[in-house]
Amino acid sequence: MNFRVISTGTVVLAATVLLLSLQIRDRSVPDVDFMQRTVTRLASPGFKGRAPGGADDSLIAVYIAGQMAAMGFEPFFEEGPLHPFYYRNVRSWNVVMVCRGEQTAGTIMIGAHYDHLGMGGPGSGSLRPDTLAVHPGADDNASGVAAAMETARLLKELGMRKGLKKDIIFAAFGAEEKGTIGSALLADTLEKTGSLPLLMFNLDMVGRLRDSVLQVGGTGTFEGADSLLRASLNSSLPLVLKTSESGYGPSDHSVFYRANVPVLFISTGPHTDYHTPFDTPDKINYQGMAHIVSYVTSLAAAVALEGFEPEYRETCQSEPMPEQVRFKVS
Repeated sequence: MNFRVISTGTVVLAATVLLLSLQIRDRSVPDVDFMQRTVTRLASPGFKGRAPGGADDSLIAVYIAGQMAAMGFEPFFEEGPLHPFYYRNVRSWNVVMVCRGEQTAGTIMIGAHYDHLGMGGPGSGSLRPDTLAVHPGADDNASGVAAAMETARLLKELGMRKGLKKDIIFAAFGAEEKGTIGSALLADTLEKTGSLPLLMFNLDMVGRLRDSVLQVGGTGTFEGADSLLRASLNSSLPLVLKTSESGYGPSDHSVFYRANVPVLFISTGPHTDYHTPFDTPDKINYQGMAHIVSYVTSLAAAVALEGFEPEYRETCQSEPMPEQVRFKVS
């Protein structure tokens, strides 16, 4: 079976369908309906919890690639939008796509992992290991994927009007729950080809905004981060920032930071439904996601459009994110 031909055809069909919907919406603001549809689709029972290497893993990757193609993003690699990798005899994928400007120097990356825990059970990372049931992972991390997609789209729209100074890489990582495997392999590939981004945004669990508190890690990974965070926070956005300097931690940004890439880790933090069958789409704060997308877009635009140059800085490895000591135990 020629998987490349099949996946390419599926991506084109999905892109055509989404393109029609894009033509009738306001492109300049976060699309809450799109994010809700995306979270609901990724967390649907049909995807069986999005286990890395599962029967539907490639279909999920193709779905994400199709959405991004409709937004005008192209494959980053010549082989296509799906970048396969193997671990422990399991095959999974990274979705890596790009929007290139006419006169750019360097890239930024908007990333999120798309996998989750499948049906749970012993050894899966579920906090209900005695329960075999679909773990939807609506917040972890369908919310991050939807927010990353929408952030990338908004940034592209801004770039079309003002001109991009940095290319925009969108990356949806596989097998994060197994130890940031997909992102580590991608970071290694980009480092070997001299293509590492100038700044990496990692959106992981951004769907449970409570009391307006948004956690932002990595503020010590580059010079001027604190000033950038303050300047990008529009007074109309009901967000209260809780920051941490460290660029390390149990999510995908850490592998890029180890490769000397400045990072910002965006999250609304853990909750009682984390890694259980009860992390469902109906509990997501979609308007809160829209506020987060607006903020991350503003941060990214400062680099991609306005010329802010993040200068890497080393931080203390042992410093945890606030209230996140147990976050991402897998």
